[in-house]
Amino acid sequence: MDDLLSLVKPEFAALVAALYCLGVAFKHSESIPDHWIPLLLTACGIGLAALSIAGRFWSYANFAAAAFDAVVQGSLCAGMSVYVNQLVKQYRANK
Repeated sequence: MDDLLSLVKPEFAALVAALYCLGVAFKHSESIPDHWIPLLLTACGIGLAALSIAGRFWSYANFAAAAFDAVVQGSLCAGMSVYVNQLVKQYRANK
């Protein structure tokens, strides 16, 4: 777990929480099938990470580095939000 957390940059920690909340909203929506939720969270994660990176684009060497970071961080944050969701579900099931 610590290794996975070390891959997510600290400035994207809030994105994990935001994606978790978005996933809960998707789960309660009757129009979105459950099997689409991880894919939707990944797309939203990449988009939101790209917006965050666009705000500090000057710290990247070029566009390719910024785009790569957006895809990697967005995907990792989406994965972490699904992981947190599963932790919550397992904790509630074992109570």
